[in-house]
Amino acid sequence: MDFIFHKARYQFELTGKKARDLHEFLAVIKEVNESSIFNHIYHALLDYHLLPLEYPNDFAYWIADVLHEPVLAERLANLDLREFHDLEMLRNRLINIIEDYLAMHDVTSRAGIGQEFHFVRCISVVFPTRYAVTNMNEALDILKEIDLDSIFYYFVASRLLGGGHYRLLSQWILENDSHELMEKLDNLYPYGFANMNDMRNEIIRIIERYFWEHL
Repeated sequence: MDFIFHKARYQFELTGKKARDLHEFLAVIKEVNESSIFNHIYHALLDYHLLPLEYPNDFAYWIADVLHEPVLAERLANLDLREFHDLEMLRNRLINIIEDYLAMHDVTSRAGIGQEFHFVRCISVVFPTRYAVTNMNEALDILKEIDLDSIFYYFVASRLLGGGHYRLLSQWILENDSHELMEKLDNLYPYGFANMNDMRNEIIRIIERYFWEHL
């Protein structure tokens, strides 16, 4: 059975929600659209040159740079994103971390005019690529040349934004290869790489090593 690779383009739109202090920030986190949480946590994987490596998401960076709460920023920066199977799980973890911090610290810092955190949501448009494969050897060749947008879509975005295409990829790999290989790919940690090209190289290495071990 052929597998057709997809990719996505992302459009960004202001939600109209903003925060000047940690209490306002927490209130918005509790209600903002999931796509906004996805955007602020994950977009730096594609635009990795925009944020310092120690704060790889917008939330952590703003809290450190504007509110000057580095301890909280570090906690938000060190989330293990492999733990979250959907964005509600991620939202709840963010809420718990911030609420616990507020319970233990008297936080009074407030952003100045123009330094507010503006919540931006992302709208994804998904479409098929020209790449269709019939086996894992062909898939490996395609993964070496396909746009990084597709790597991001399959191994980051599709897991959380509906997840349909990632489940199809998982099912196709299981049908064409093994549960062991899919487990290794599932365990990839996106922020363990400097950029998506490094993540692509690790995906290729995992598959090639698996083939070598199962000759």
